[in-house]
Amino acid sequence: MSNRTIKITVLLLVALFAISCKKEIVKDVPKPPKDSITVAETIQEPEQEEEEIVGEKIQLPDGNRDFLKKLIYDEIGYEKYSNLQVTKSPYQVTFDNDGDSYTLSFSIIKIFDFNKDGIMDYVINRNSEGMLGGSANSNQEYLYYIMKDETNYSECHSILGYAPFSYNIIDKAIFVNNKFKIDITQNFRSYDADNLESASLSFVYKNGNVYEETYLSDCKLAKLKSKTIFKDIPEIEKRVRSIEMHNYTETIEETFKNGDTIITANLEGCDNLSLTFEKKYNISKNQIITAEFKKNAGIQFLKFLSKSTQFLKEATIAERYYSQKPVTDKFIETIKGYSFRILIERDSQYKNEIRLLFQITVLDNPNQLENWGVTTRQKN
Repeated sequence: MSNRTIKITVLLLVALFAISCKKEIVKDVPKPPKDSITVAETIQEPEQEEEEIVGEKIQLPDGNRDFLKKLIYDEIGYEKYSNLQVTKSPYQVTFDNDGDSYTLSFSIIKIFDFNKDGIMDYVINRNSEGMLGGSANSNQEYLYYIMKDETNYSECHSILGYAPFSYNIIDKAIFVNNKFKIDITQNFRSYDADNLESASLSFVYKNGNVYEETYLSDCKLAKLKSKTIFKDIPEIEKRVRSIEMHNYTETIEETFKNGDTIITANLEGCDNLSLTFEKKYNISKNQIITAEFKKNAGIQFLKFLSKSTQFLKEATIAERYYSQKPVTDKFIETIKGYSFRILIERDSQYKNEIRLLFQITVLDNPNQLENWGVTTRQKN
């Protein structure tokens, strides 16, 4: 199985719960009596560092309770549920899920004003336990919520703790001062169970994002002058920076919209730049998707990316290639240091919509072609 196939499989498995970072639904809920919650207690280390260890209880203010209840109700939506518990930590609910039931819980492990705007932010332990502990509904993650008021957030960043076929498993997680420190081991379902490797990592929130500290010190992409994909053009509707939940590199996602044309752009990587542009737009249902149509549409899209993004060189290399060659679905790896492709297809449900996908990787470090090599910042 290829690295790309593995990555797609993992992302499908974790998509069930990663969507929690995308919601901002506000619900009015009644305030229960004050309760207590398990969070980290501050203790003094010999080196004068504060280490927080999960296990001690502190009083949970009303606003904190309201935010946890908001997370629970956002997850419930219109799903059938039972055993809703929102009076003590961890807050939890059970979903029947057509007989494949699972229990979802939330607890706060850190309260701190990370972005120094005067509003307390949270790190939440989100835990889902499915039947027999091995289903797609068995997963766990740590979520940084940067708040805009007591119950609504402006940012959400996910660090995956466990999923059945995740790349890594977090064995230990603590806060030292305001740094989140974890020990990870390769997932025995994704790697050789007889030769699993481990690593220790540290995370900080700074400059509007959560960073793993070796990304900042060791990754070439951390040195990018611009933190945007598109240039400053009026059609950009969204720019979001976050952290890749498996290998802890910075991610950038942007959305371009003009009429019925929507382009979603994504950037990630450590030493190897990975760019994806997905364009959707309407055409006639009678339009035949010929080889000539694909070539013209692909080259036109690459010309647009050359003018409108920060990545003129990458788009131009692909454009020059396809000006001489047909556009196929296969990855082109004949140009040293690059791997790219264009995929063009009609939407299976909406027959008048075209999906045009351009993917390109700039290969600067052959030791970072797989997740663990990226996670541990392996060098040539």
